[in-house]
Amino acid sequence: MNTSIETALNTLYQRQITNREQILKEMLRVKMMLKKIENNSSILLDKEKFFQLMKKTTEDDLGFFPADRADFISIFEALRDIDLIDFTLEIYRDDRTGTILSPIYLIRYINDRIKKLKPDSVLITEAEKHLVGLRNLVKQYPEIDITLTTQYKPMYILLQLEFREYENIRILFESIYTECLTDEYFDYISTLPVFGQKPEELSREYLTKESDGIALENMLHHLNNTGTMDIIVPAKLTFAGMGYEKLRSYIIENFNVESIFILPEGTFRPSIAIKTYLFSISTEKKDKVDMGTFEIGKKNIEINDLKSISTKEFLSHDDWRIELLLSEDDENIQLFKNSIHQKAKLKDIAEVFRGKSILKKDTSLGDISVLNISNIENGEIDYRELDTINEEERKVKRYELITGDVVLSSRGTAIKSAVFKTQDKTTIASANLIVIRPKDKIKGEYIKIFFESPVGLAIIKSFQRGTTIMNINYSDIMEMEIPLLSINKQLELINQYNEEFEIYKEAVKKAENRWMDIKDNLYDELL
Repeated sequence: MNTSIETALNTLYQRQITNREQILKEMLRVKMMLKKIENNSSILLDKEKFFQLMKKTTEDDLGFFPADRADFISIFEALRDIDLIDFTLEIYRDDRTGTILSPIYLIRYINDRIKKLKPDSVLITEAEKHLVGLRNLVKQYPEIDITLTTQYKPMYILLQLEFREYENIRILFESIYTECLTDEYFDYISTLPVFGQKPEELSREYLTKESDGIALENMLHHLNNTGTMDIIVPAKLTFAGMGYEKLRSYIIENFNVESIFILPEGTFRPSIAIKTYLFSISTEKKDKVDMGTFEIGKKNIEINDLKSISTKEFLSHDDWRIELLLSEDDENIQLFKNSIHQKAKLKDIAEVFRGKSILKKDTSLGDISVLNISNIENGEIDYRELDTINEEERKVKRYELITGDVVLSSRGTAIKSAVFKTQDKTTIASANLIVIRPKDKIKGEYIKIFFESPVGLAIIKSFQRGTTIMNINYSDIMEMEIPLLSINKQLELINQYNEEFEIYKEAVKKAENRWMDIKDNLYDELL
């Protein structure tokens, strides 16, 4: 940390100003006063007059100053010469409360896009997220009209203070999660919305209920006739059903997908750790869609596994899971897609639900057993070490497992699945498991076999919302397609699988016993 910033922060800490937002406000208060007195610095000689001017100038926007006159003078002197953006980046650097600061390579990507597209007007929403390189970007384009928005008052003041001298820069205090920017259109829009929040009050009906989908829908309306938008979205937008499915259809019908790229793992840590994509959407027709993964190079992000498919082919897919699209050269994926077998979504042939959330401290000697991911190994459930809880059976009835239920891990580092068989005790699934309860047309053992197959694993991974740590939502798995063979054919495959699996386990057991005997004999010869 810069020693000047460290000294300044200590000055604030000593006065019990420790909250990040309040720390930023005090920095803004100091910078507002510097602007106020830039032509009248003599007022600093009268500390009381200066203090009263501060209260009159800043408290309407920043709230009541939480200390006395002497404290303000000390804070003012400690902060006055520190760069506003450097200070803000430092206090939010390791914030885990949701304040997203994008890495430098993303603002460089925006810069490259502006150079390539040569827009006359640019919109960067929630611009404070790009503070790490925003100043350098703005300096390069004095001829372009650039609009920066934010929905947070302190950040609005910060942007005004920082860019007040740029005639081509406009700062707006607006939210992108409601109707905004009335009758305004842009050649290029870059937006990094909040992920997964549900705004309490909406100005109108939106296709989705979550902030990322609302922002995307809103910003599409502000593209001009030859406009392009780059937006960073969570993985679920590419495959989730309900509102997101409607949003994808809306984009296909009215706009054109130019490219989809997977962003590097951990791009927005520690704020969020979910998988994210960078979408480019245009109002102009495109012949092809580019896709691939971004990797961090020496200075910028670089495209890896670049693949282009025709727009017609792209539009033939029900969703936009580019992991599968990138894998289309894989023979198994091709065979599955071109298979003559009827396919069905799990939601149409099974009941799908998530297990019950149980904290480790809640486990105790009880009559209800709890199945966890750790109880599943090599496709089988070890029933000997199940946790138990002391709870009334009626309260956990909805989570009770029955014979034939398939359990699938929804978290962790590995995909595990198994088929449950009823035990002496009532057994429920934990929240880290998704339960698939088959209906008449399908068998649980058959579902599990498909989950274990190369195609099944690839499809499950394509629903992954997390990065290193797996995070799969049961509502997404409901959309998974599975080949719907006849019951007789399913039973034939199940029987063959079980017979061969028993032979395999017996061979492994014999090999392990033989190895143990050989080791014991070798060790005996050492004595």
